[in-house]
Amino acid sequence: MIIAIFSSCWIRRWWLSRDDVYVFEFKRLTFIANYRILEKKRVLIIENDQDIRQIVTYILDNQGFETLSIPEPQEISELITFNADLILLDEFINNHYGHRLCRKIKQTPALAAIPVIILSTANDIELIATECEANDYVRKPFDLEDMIGKVVQLVNHQAVG
Repeated sequence: MIIAIFSSCWIRRWWLSRDDVYVFEFKRLTFIANYRILEKKRVLIIENDQDIRQIVTYILDNQGFETLSIPEPQEISELITFNADLILLDEFINNHYGHRLCRKIKQTPALAAIPVIILSTANDIELIATECEANDYVRKPFDLEDMIGKVVQLVNHQAVG
């Protein structure tokens, strides 16, 4: 599947319907300019879907974040080396669950203080995020403004409203 980006202000939002048909929606990204990052922050994106990884990386890079995106870490030590200020974590990573990785992150002293946002299509994502001690969650298909707002608030150490 191809995600098209039309200049820097139009993006195609997509998701898979129940009938396995891709649904597209165009959205203008004018709201992004309203967010300001206090200093360059590092976001680690763990997402097995390459298209989603690329579009989230593109959006956050344009917001001034330094990003690293990986489909799945082989070891928890890989996460430590990037020295992230925030982790965006997909709930369904190949044959593993993101909430299990989130628990490991929160139990690892070098990573425990890093905010984690779970991305998922799961109906019970709020419960999943609470149980694995994630700082927040974003439901897929995600609203770009919502996702960016949560990332900016958490890296700037503000309470998410």
